[in-house]
Amino acid sequence: MTSSAIAGTEPSWRELPAPWPAAFEWIGRTVGGDVVDARRQARWRPAWFVDVCLPDGTRKTVYLRCQREEQLPWTVKLSIEREWRIMKVLFDQGIRVPRVLGFCPDPEGILMEAVAGRDRFGPEDPQDLRDQVLDEYVEELARAHAIDPAAFAEIGLHQPKGQREIGLMGFELSEKWYRSVKPGPDPVNEFIVRWIYRNVPTSRERVCWIHFDAGQFLHADGHVNALMDVEFSCLGDPMADLGAMRMRDTAQPIGDLMRAYRTYERVTGQPVDRSVVNFHAVRFALLTAFLSVGARSEPLPEFDMAQWESWALMSQVICLEIIAEEAGVVLDEDESAPAPTPSRRRSWKLSTDRVLTNVLGQLPEDDHLAFQLRIARDMARATVRADEIAAAMEERDRSDEEGLLGYRLGDWQEGDQKVEEIVLRAGPERDAELVRFLHRRVRRQQAILHPAMRDVRGFSVQRLDWGYLDQQ
Repeated sequence: MTSSAIAGTEPSWRELPAPWPAAFEWIGRTVGGDVVDARRQARWRPAWFVDVCLPDGTRKTVYLRCQREEQLPWTVKLSIEREWRIMKVLFDQGIRVPRVLGFCPDPEGILMEAVAGRDRFGPEDPQDLRDQVLDEYVEELARAHAIDPAAFAEIGLHQPKGQREIGLMGFELSEKWYRSVKPGPDPVNEFIVRWIYRNVPTSRERVCWIHFDAGQFLHADGHVNALMDVEFSCLGDPMADLGAMRMRDTAQPIGDLMRAYRTYERVTGQPVDRSVVNFHAVRFALLTAFLSVGARSEPLPEFDMAQWESWALMSQVICLEIIAEEAGVVLDEDESAPAPTPSRRRSWKLSTDRVLTNVLGQLPEDDHLAFQLRIARDMARATVRADEIAAAMEERDRSDEEGLLGYRLGDWQEGDQKVEEIVLRAGPERDAELVRFLHRRVRRQQAILHPAMRDVRGFSVQRLDWGYLDQQ
């Protein structure tokens, strides 16, 4: 949405529903000028790029990042005010984050300078540029890791104590949230949870500020301009950030992770521990599937179901493939999708897709309404796909379950229940068998959701040659 001042009229941002006009007026007072343009960012979080005309006639673009609105467990626990305090400490310590200009009281939000740059690489970026940007991000991350954690403890960040607390990094609370909204049997998540508790690192003592959702940065002209999205950051094991980068790279490829880990060793003088990095990669990745389960089972109109369902499946695949990597298990090659089955109702679903596509064609790409309509259109496309192949995929699941249990089950609900019972009884000696079984199961769901998976369609988990770290 673009709202520009027109001669003789009030700027159209004043016509927006509350609380936005008051927020933009506050921005004008804070920056010291007149708001002349406001564009809502096309994403689930309320966020705006705002242009302010200064007294000397120049324009300054600022960014208002507000509290999340999704019905997710952490949205109250991790307030935007907490992120504001963290950003101020990082900036004061010389870390490349956007300059914070103020904290908007209503709606609560961080007002910061807009930073030019892209948050991902494109086909136009050569390998040497990607390597340079990734090196700079890791170097900046290492500088942030070196800040005295007391600076963050002073603003309220919890300082974990003891190897188990340092290792789990609040995972027990995430599990509690998950179980409070768990809608039914969930054998994949339960298998990963049991693996996490069996593999908590027992030799970690260092605690520092960590990005947590690591691998997020803006870059331009071959250089990192800013670290971004520090809302989840906390105090913990620095290896957690290196693990989280495996998730970020799968969703949004950031480059050669072994190069990144080797750069971290060079800059810090600290060895990168494969088992600890992979533990944290699994612990972190599971949170996406874990903490969105309630919202995905009962989605509200503003919830981006297509994006979160895609991320949840991707996170489970990451967990299972890294667990297999740690166990030395070779997973089955992805199955080919079954031939589409004709459906009497295919034209009904296609009608929904085509009506929404037609309306979207009449809206600007970055319009917030277009963003909302794309959610419905993408899920309509996945529903068409499900109509064609879901029955055949379910039949493959029943066949796999029969091989695991020794008898045939009636439907997917019974299948989930019985498989979860096996997972909860199984010891580590069955990990190889179960990780192969569950990986096939999740990949089938991915094949069904494929049309709705947007920027993570066709994702792959980067294969790492850990021996590369020893070649120094």
